Amino acid sequence: MGSGSAGKEGGPFKALLRQQTQSALEQREFPFFTLTAFPPGFLVHVGGVVSARSVKLLDRIHNPDEPETRDAWWAEIRQEIKSHAKALGCHAVVGYSESTSICEEVCILSASGTAAVLNPRFLQDGTVEGCLEQRLEENLSTRCGFCHIPYDELNMPFPAHLTYCYNCRKQKVPDVLFTTIDLPTDATVIGKGCLIQARLCRLKKKAQAEANATAISNLLPFMEYEVHTQLMNKLKLKGMNALFGLRIQITVGENMLMGLASATGVYLAALPTPGGIQIAGKTPNDGSYEQHISHMQKKINDTIAKNKELYEINPPEISEEIIGSPIPEPRQRSRLLRSQSESSDEVTELDLSHGKKDAFVLEIDDTDAMEDVHSLLTDVPPPSGFYSCNTEIMPGINNWTSEIQMFTSVRVIRLSSLNLTNQALNKNFNDLCENLLKSLYFKLRSMIPCCLCHVNFTVSLPEDELIQVTVTAVAITFDKNQALQTTKTPVEKSLQRASTDNEELLQFPLELCSDSLHSHPFPPVKEHLESASSNSGIPAAQRATSVDYSSFADRCSSWIELIKLKAQTIRRGSIKTTVTVEKASPVGDGNFRNRSAPPCANSTVGVVKMTPLSFIPGAKITKYLGIINMFFIRETTSLREEGGVSGFLHAFIAEVFAMVRAHVAALGGNAVVSYIMKQCVFMENPNKNQAQCLINVSGDAVVFVRESDLEVVSSQQPTTNCQSSCTEGEVTT
Repeated sequence: MGSGSAGKEGGPFKALLRQQTQSALEQREFPFFTLTAFPPGFLVHVGGVVSARSVKLLDRIHNPDEPETRDAWWAEIRQEIKSHAKALGCHAVVGYSESTSICEEVCILSASGTAAVLNPRFLQDGTVEGCLEQRLEENLSTRCGFCHIPYDELNMPFPAHLTYCYNCRKQKVPDVLFTTIDLPTDATVIGKGCLIQARLCRLKKKAQAEANATAISNLLPFMEYEVHTQLMNKLKLKGMNALFGLRIQITVGENMLMGLASATGVYLAALPTPGGIQIAGKTPNDGSYEQHISHMQKKINDTIAKNKELYEINPPEISEEIIGSPIPEPRQRSRLLRSQSESSDEVTELDLSHGKKDAFVLEIDDTDAMEDVHSLLTDVPPPSGFYSCNTEIMPGINNWTSEIQMFTSVRVIRLSSLNLTNQALNKNFNDLCENLLKSLYFKLRSMIPCCLCHVNFTVSLPEDELIQVTVTAVAITFDKNQALQTTKTPVEKSLQRASTDNEELLQFPLELCSDSLHSHPFPPVKEHLESASSNSGIPAAQRATSVDYSSFADRCSSWIELIKLKAQTIRRGSIKTTVTVEKASPVGDGNFRNRSAPPCANSTVGVVKMTPLSFIPGAKITKYLGIINMFFIRETTSLREEGGVSGFLHAFIAEVFAMVRAHVAALGGNAVVSYIMKQCVFMENPNKNQAQCLINVSGDAVVFVRESDLEVVSSQQPTTNCQSSCTEGEVTT
């Protein structure tokens, strides 16, 4: 490799690193990793996103039962991904994923990942050479090594602006970085992250077989370009310089193509400060037009300033001389280093004078460009106290609490076929996604401050002029004032945990009047619980909590029966069950007291936790029980009577949650992690009042223990040992 991108000794170091890692990966045909999170030091360099798409005709498969043809198709895609990674100077792909979109006989195959250079210590047995080991330690100790470019800056596969790293000031970094992986744990981030989405719809003519595939193939490159442009514009509008967890989905329908890209934007301290967005028009000079352009320019500048304040992006000021002084003039540098480059091809001279003041220019030359600018300004930020991201953890927030609430929402809209244009289609799609997010913010308002993590959008076109959007995420609360949390007494903490358990009875916590808790339709059970708690020596505050909880559970049961009779759309399977004994027990008080003494003999059977994350905040996973992969099918011939499409889907998804929880509980688990809804296929026939739905979900069944419970057990362990030893001593004497 050329030495231009890694300082004085960059060439030999990169050549040695490439040789070591290639020898470790040479046994693998496709060195792809589907993992998105890695241990510290695993990623040496990250090159950027690599992707490939291909349009195929399913009727060209002569024998559908044999996989040879499909395997050959995927082999072509993977080989193209591998060549893209090699062009970026990388030997592996991380965060790799494959997907398909099928409409009749046309199929779009998609694959994407992040080109990367991996640490050879993780890939082979034994140790690497001493010189390489020392250079790796120096590179990884800076906490910015993964941002440094792995390719030769004189033979780059694409034009880019490079500067010296703002952290170590030794190696080159790009001005923006796109990846499909989660943010590395050792990365330095300024401020908080946010969810960034690019949405795009394009109409196409109805066609058959090869003509349809050709039309789709012609549209795909332009859709990719427009989605990428939207991501760049929105990233700069947020005042950020990197995207993590990028997921681009292209869906094909009978008369349209839809693209949805989701990622988490962050500000990396190692990358340069992004410039602003400048609007330039190509139309003849007109007073009103120029005034309109200046008005939009002012709105964009104000939005950038507000976003920097909202996401607390305050990078330290670094003088341009410090960053730019080690870089010679572009022409002089190209002459000096051209002879050291691997290739003798003509090299495009780079403009290395790119500074943080340069602006990203948007040229408004047609109606589509004007629509792009308006879509930038119509994105509504989340309400105060809410944050959202599509990665597992929101960058910039570390003080998570144990309160989590997973949810799945499905929305289906039918488009009007009259005068449907690309602009109207884009507006409908944007409104659908924005309204979906707004409804989630409204329902979760009682959890403020909280963050919506692992927000996973899936778009499908089940029928002509029908758009279905499915979103699955988890809301996690965080504490803005950690000092207040640490000063709470144990009683206050136990009360807080009890109130949390009460709110978890429903899908979304309810704000209930305290007066209604005193009215209870089952006084014998209430008295029984009071006597049991008083006999076991529980404090009065906790007795009150258990009484309120019992009344709350019973009232929930009555509410369920009432709502079932009215709409039959109540969420089932999410209510905690309370173990109570209504009949008088024949056992004496002493025996009853002994039975209720152990802490494990709780009167409440907890709901199985469900989360799309690979972990549970504030808990430790002690055992994995295996993967859960379940298919469910429901159909109805009385769609209107069941509350329409929304009522039918709501009840079905609630049943899915209940059955998954029951399955995990039967295995002996108490949580499902890495939950994902792989398929949600909905079809309806309004004329016949019918609907069908197929759902496929999967996840990992686990057993977890709260860290607070572990602390209590560890604190009680010495006392228990002491008491047992004393007892044994008394028996011996």
